Amino acid sequence: MDLRKSKYVLPNLFTLSSVFFGLFAIVSVFDGSDVGIRRAAIAILVAMVADGLDGRVARMTRAETKFGVQLDSLADVVSFGVAPAILGYAFALRLFDVEGGVLGLAIAFVYAAGGALRLARFNVMAERHRKPTPWFTGLPIPAGAGIVATLAWGLVDLGVTPEARVAPMAGTMVAMGLLMVSNVRYRSFKHVRMGLVARMAVLVLFAGLIIAMLKTRASYTLLAFGAAYVFLGPAEWLVTVVLRRRSVWRPEDEE
Repeated sequence: MDLRKSKYVLPNLFTLSSVFFGLFAIVSVFDGSDVGIRRAAIAILVAMVADGLDGRVARMTRAETKFGVQLDSLADVVSFGVAPAILGYAFALRLFDVEGGVLGLAIAFVYAAGGALRLARFNVMAERHRKPTPWFTGLPIPAGAGIVATLAWGLVDLGVTPEARVAPMAGTMVAMGLLMVSNVRYRSFKHVRMGLVARMAVLVLFAGLIIAMLKTRASYTLLAFGAAYVFLGPAEWLVTVVLRRRSVWRPEDEE
């Protein structure tokens, strides 16, 4: 194999491993037990790690290609769109449809459709903006998938009854679907160049995350960490709106 071409294979292998774990999550849901739900949630989180590594590896080896971008989007639809939707439906939303209803399926569709639209918009915007930007428009689909997965995992760890799972899962999946197609901006850390102090801060943050996972439940810690990122976008948007209004308003306008 030509060594110059072989460097393009490694990022795609990480992308395909993300598809594998997404498929593993879907199959695990068929188990019908809380063990299967927990296994599916963890598989989605592992898929997130693989998805993050494929881009990093591609940039490190200078192996970014249009083929890789399209493959990554297709993988994300499976691992972070379809798999979490099926997980949420099997875990809780199916109770809406026990008597022939379709509300649970509709909620799962809102999430999956929001993720697909989010990816399509991302690809179009990436074509327009050749240079990387520090922002995502709309919640990134891996973040939405992580919230759904850790919520299901956390509710299992809490021992919540099937009936009590419906409301939080339904509300979360609708919220994630709408945030993904919204114009709320989220910070992108893909191309951040960190100095020594920033790297030390990241290490301390991850050390604290690991300690919290060991002291409590991993599901609770990961859910809190993901929720903080989800709320960061609307919070920064709200602060921006307030600051803009203050800059436009002047005290003499009321005199």
